[in-house]
Order: sequence, then structure tokens, then C-alpha cells
Amino acid sequence: MRITLLLIVLTLLTVLLPLVPAFREWWKPTDVTPLPIDEMDALEPEYLARRFSGLIGPALDQGLIALGGVPLVHLPAHAIHAPWPLNDQEVRTGRTRRIWHTDGDCVLPERLHCLAEMSARGALRTSTGRTYRALLSGAQLTLAPRTRVIRWAHAQSLAIGDHCQLPARISATQVLMLGREVSFSLLHAPAIRFTGQVPMDWPIPPEGRWSIGASDGVLWDAVSGIGRVPQALHVPPLRRWRGHLVCDSHLSLGEGCEAEGSLRAAGTLNLGAGCRIHGGLVAPGEIYLAAGTEVQASIVSETLVVLGAGCVIGVPGAHATVRAPRVEIGKGVVVHGTVWSGQRMLSVGGPQDEDLDPMDASGLGPAVRWNVVSGRGLANADLKVPPLRQWSGDLVCQGDLELGARCHVRGSLKAYGDLGLGPGVQVDGSVVAQGDVLVGAGSRVGGSVVSETAVVLGPGCTIGTPERHATVCAPRIEVALGVVVHGTVWAGASGDALGALQIGADVDLDEHLPDLPHLPALPGRAAA
Repeated sequence: MRITLLLIVLTLLTVLLPLVPAFREWWKPTDVTPLPIDEMDALEPEYLARRFSGLIGPALDQGLIALGGVPLVHLPAHAIHAPWPLNDQEVRTGRTRRIWHTDGDCVLPERLHCLAEMSARGALRTSTGRTYRALLSGAQLTLAPRTRVIRWAHAQSLAIGDHCQLPARISATQVLMLGREVSFSLLHAPAIRFTGQVPMDWPIPPEGRWSIGASDGVLWDAVSGIGRVPQALHVPPLRRWRGHLVCDSHLSLGEGCEAEGSLRAAGTLNLGAGCRIHGGLVAPGEIYLAAGTEVQASIVSETLVVLGAGCVIGVPGAHATVRAPRVEIGKGVVVHGTVWSGQRMLSVGGPQDEDLDPMDASGLGPAVRWNVVSGRGLANADLKVPPLRQWSGDLVCQGDLELGARCHVRGSLKAYGDLGLGPGVQVDGSVVAQGDVLVGAGSRVGGSVVSETAVVLGPGCTIGTPERHATVCAPRIEVALGVVVHGTVWAGASGDALGALQIGADVDLDEHLPDLPHLPALPGRAAA
């Protein structure tokens, strides 16, 4: 009997001993490596659209009148100019359960909820305040304000109007534009632009950025490359143009605008967060630069200049001047050149070389222990990094991590608590935290942004690059104006967040129509 027990004990020890390191790591994690983020971690957002496209194509070629047991209506290309052949029940109830397809452009009928798939080879536009099961467009898909999509929507380019509710997979092959107060669950496209103002009647350029012209009140001179505005002008977010702009009144730019030239105004001049101006700014009135703005040449005002947190003026090797009777400077501002306030020259900039420990190239101090072999740093407690610090390598913080304005990290960040990026911070890698992640105005993150609780993207920030798509993932995501995400925005990763939003084929969609009880708030929101 004793031999049997001894053999059992030896067997158990042989099996369990190799697992001891794994149990220790599970009980008390010691890793210093950021979590790997797969850019395809969004469960193939385009899968449902591709599957439907693969089914309806052969069905149309064979002249079928039903698809999967659901009646199929095939409309010709000129159907956009003719009334839809609705039956009496559809007219009476304002709801259709048939699949509709048109060979050309299509505008969906008003006062009609479409509880089956809608598709068009050309452009497709919904009706205001209606509910749709699924939408497919071979060109541009436009969701009118207050549209609700339950399952999925896909197109080459997709424009989403204000106050839409999207408990669905929304994807585009080129660009996806969002208006104000849009609730969403999953967005996927090479470029997702939170513009705040989405023209419902304009085609979206492949890159998703419009220029400005006569329709905006700007008269361009093709010879001199100067645009003149005889009245006050507000440029919507995310516009881009080449040439100098002269305004005879007040001039303001929305978040994320980019001008390859200078700006001159006869009144005040306001730049939204994350704007980039390749020239200078001149105005007799006040000049206001929101957080994270970059101006590569001089700024001159006869009244006041206000530089928001994290702004950068001038470029190394091409110094600029900021001059006004009064100059106000926020945290983390960088000026390559001179600042004149009245008759005094001010000194601004980051930490001087003598302020840094020569043994600590990162400037983070003894709070961070660096592994010279792996190039990783570990902070065992909360860490607050001063502005304008820069280093190469990944940084892991076992508490809360906060980066000051205009820091530059040539690596990734991971925090076991909350993680905050100040205005104008640049992170070449990914940002991962167990707590909330706050990305400041005008910041740029080259990799993914992941949180177990919430992500807040400030005005004018950019996530991912056109060459390297990234993922923004958290149970709760809030996005400000002027934000650009190259890749996927996935809100509601937890089961609780998605539980009330998953709509299966066997669920009656009538209960999700606007005239019935209000839907729960969606996990993602594009805020005004």
C-alpha cells in the first residue's frame, strides 16, 4: 500500500513541478513586455458583407426570386427615378422584410424600415431616422442623420450622419467619415475620420480629405496660389489645401486641418487642435492655437497670441518668431526660434542638458529601471513623466503612468493602472493599460490603443498610420473631433457591453425600431 501511495505522489510531483513557474507567474505577474496586439483582432469586420456579396451575386445571375428563403427583389439601374414596387403590407406597416438590390445608384424610400439586406452596385443612401438590418454599396454609402443599422454595413467609402446608432459592424475599403454624436460598436477602414461635419451630398475623396474652394467662399488665384475670402470663414475639420489663404474678416480652422501655406486674417485667427500649418500666421486680432497645433513659420499679432498645450512653432534649422504685445504659453510648448512679448524676449523650451542626469539618457530618473539588453524600462510605482522627454525602448509601469506634453517614445507603453498622454505626445509603438487610457489633443500613436475599461481620444490625435493599421479597443470609447484612426475602432469588447447589441437571424427586428422602447446606450461614442 505504501509503495502504491509513493508511486502516486511521485507521479503527481512529476506532472505538477513543471507547472510551478506558470502558477507563480499567474499569481504574481512579472512580465515587462507590452501585450501583443494583432491588427486582425477584430474578428474580420468585413466577413458578413463578403459572405452576403458572395451569395447575392450568383442569385442575381441565376434570376432567383428568393435568397435563403427570403424574397429577393431585383431592381434595374434606373430604379432610383421610379417608385419602389412595395406591396400593400409594406405600404401599410412601413416595413419591408424582402431583400432589395439595384444595379445602379439607390436612395432608400422614406418612411420605410428595411428589415432585410439592402444592396446597390452604385451609391446607396438611407432615409433619415430609419432602421436597417444590413447595407451593401459598391460605391459610397451615406447614412442619413438618425439612421440605425442593426447587423452590418459595407461600402467603398461610407459617410455617417449625425446621431446615428450603429450596433453593427461598419466597414469600408477606403475611408469612413463620422458626424457628431454617433454611437457605434465596431468601425473598420484604412482611414476612420471623426470630422464632426459630414456633407451628405458630396462624394468622399479616396483619402477622405476635402480641399476648400468657391463652395466654401474661397476664391483661388491659379497663378499666385493665393485664396481670398471676402467674409468670415470657418473651415470644417480635416480639410487640406495648398496655397496661402487671406481672409478679410475672422478666420478659424477646425480640428486636424493642414495648410501648405500661410494664413492671414483681418480679424482674429483660431486654429483647432491638431492643425498643421506649413507657413506662418498674421492677424491684427487675437491668434489662438489649440492644443497640439504645429506652425512651421512665424506668428505675428497686434493684440494677443495664445499657444495651447503641446504646440510646436518653427522647425529645427528654420527658426520662427512669435511676436505680440501679449503672449500666453501653455505646458509643453516648443518654439524653435524667438518669442517677443511687447518689448521683452521670453525663453521657452524643454529641459536643458544640464538638468538631466548624464547616466540617464531618457531623463526619467531612478524611478525607472532599464534593462540595457532588452531595451525595456520598468517602474514599480506610479510614474509622471515631465514634458518634452524622449527615449527609445518599451516602458512598463506597475501603477498609473502619465506623460507630459510633447514627449516622444520610440517604443510601446504599458500600465497596470491608468495611462495618460499629454498634448502632442508621440508614441511609435502601442499603448496598453488595464485602466483608462487618455490620449491628449494632437497626439500620435503608431500602434494600437487598448484598455480594459475605457479609451478617450482627444481632438486632432492620430492612431496608426496608412502603412501600419492599428486597433483602438476598450469596453468604452469616446472620440473627439478631428481624430483619425487607421484601422479598427472596437468598442464593447466585454460580454456585458455586447450582450444587448448582438442581433441574430432569429431575432425579430421590430423591437429595435425607433417607435418602441429606447435601445441601451452603445459603448462607443463620437462626441461633439
